[in-house]
Amino acid sequence: MPEAGQIFSNFKRVTTSYDEELSLSAEELDYYNSLPKDGDSTPEMEDLVDEAYAKAYNSDPVRKSRWKGQERWMGEENIARRVVNIMHPHDVMRKLQRGGVDARIEAPVYYVTMADDITGKPVQVKKPRDVARIWLGDEAIKGRIGIFGWVKDTKTQTRRVKLITSLQYPCGPEWSVMNFNEWDVPTTERLRGWRTALLQMILKDVITEEEVDRAFGPVVLNPASELYRQYLQSHRAIRKGLTQ
Repeated sequence: MPEAGQIFSNFKRVTTSYDEELSLSAEELDYYNSLPKDGDSTPEMEDLVDEAYAKAYNSDPVRKSRWKGQERWMGEENIARRVVNIMHPHDVMRKLQRGGVDARIEAPVYYVTMADDITGKPVQVKKPRDVARIWLGDEAIKGRIGIFGWVKDTKTQTRRVKLITSLQYPCGPEWSVMNFNEWDVPTTERLRGWRTALLQMILKDVITEEEVDRAFGPVVLNPASELYRQYLQSHRAIRKGLTQ
């Protein structure tokens, strides 16, 4: 299988407001303010609008907010490559189970029947589910359902339960699809790909690449999988001590 070249993440999380993202210069703002606000447009007005848009589109703050290689998320053909192999979160967890991962579909708690300490009568006792490696959360929020599991704290070297990543709910495609604003700046995930969730768990050493390959098979070699494969190659190099 051909390997993509090693890269490091160039993702830049968009945390600024719409206005801050644009960060237009005073000259550009004056240009916008000089445009007609009412009345019928004319060819001259349309030229002014096009010129102002082009100036803002190519301004340094806007260009720096774009991602290197973001074209892989743009256009109907690229989106069609990503919206494939749609699965429910339960299907994702079942496949991981078949790959040898203790992945639970149930909520992160369970109930057992025990004798009450005082009365001796059987009662239902709520217990934390701390034996599985990963499990689904008990509710979906805004189209996402969390995957929880045991994660090693690099500072204390202890393992503790954390929200690791999330899956699209009720169903999600194999690869994530992004939202872009009118300036072609990526903003948020429109759809969370289940491969994105698997990659997060691999990078956090919760599951292994080998387990994922057993569960889902190797990825198709196309532009949709390119970044995934690059991250995996970088992760392998880090684990072997070849890079940091």
